[in-house]
Amino acid sequence: MRKLNQYAEALKENFNLIGLATAGALTFAFLTPIPLLVGVVAEAAYLLFVPDSGWYERRLARRHDAEVETRRQKLKESVLPNLRKSMQERYWRLQETRGEMDSAHMGSEEWFLEVRRKLDYLLEKFLLFAQKESEYRNHLQSVLEQVREETGGGGQRDKARDKRRPEPVAEPAPVEEVHSADPWVRHAIHEVQRHYSSEIELVRGYAESEKDSNTKAIMEKRLEVLQRRHDFVGKVAKILTNLEHQLALLEDTFGLINDQIKTQSPEQVLADVDDVVFQTDSMTKVLEELAPYEQMMSRMTV
Repeated sequence: MRKLNQYAEALKENFNLIGLATAGALTFAFLTPIPLLVGVVAEAAYLLFVPDSGWYERRLARRHDAEVETRRQKLKESVLPNLRKSMQERYWRLQETRGEMDSAHMGSEEWFLEVRRKLDYLLEKFLLFAQKESEYRNHLQSVLEQVREETGGGGQRDKARDKRRPEPVAEPAPVEEVHSADPWVRHAIHEVQRHYSSEIELVRGYAESEKDSNTKAIMEKRLEVLQRRHDFVGKVAKILTNLEHQLALLEDTFGLINDQIKTQSPEQVLADVDDVVFQTDSMTKVLEELAPYEQMMSRMTV
């Protein structure tokens, strides 16, 4: 596959296209097939030797590295200013560690260039994961504010509702245990789910004692919506926890590679980086699968 890509890139090179176009133009201008035949022979020789040459492999590698750096710079400019200050500082520390490895490693061995490319890939993923983490935190903050407005700002409405609260028919649904290291996330998830559990218990009691079939149907539909919101907040908790640990894993990996770069074998360093790249790709797929939840999240926030 790599060789096929090199042949495809070689065909698209400007100097190659210009040469072919020139041969064709000369053929039409002088009404002789000789320039075209010369061009075909030159093209065959070009494709025979250039794509497989070390010079061309290095040329493609430099081009790829430049494209990655440009993409990461644009991503950094668009994402980084919108992150929390603490997250921005974490990214800058990673980039500083990446620079330390460049300074400490004086050689230009192929294995180190490969490590560097994979670390750049992980830096890009750190920004993308941090962006997702920010989006889910913002959604959780929005839901928390809605819940507090309902519970703290309802005033007489809540008091009147409580006066006619039926006897509970069951204990409220338990609040899920959250394994986030962030106290704010744990507290927010607990508060929101506790609110939804209380509402579910209340509406279920009303529905079971309701005689009017139309009103009962509305209550049952509301129960369904409340349960889905309760479950979705649990999903947000899991996503935030996974992202939190994934971001920490990337930071730990940069520290590990920085420790090992002078003491471990190239094979060991590459193996450690590859393991984290694989895990990072797995997390990327998980986030892609969560696209429907993100669409739901955006609708709920509006």
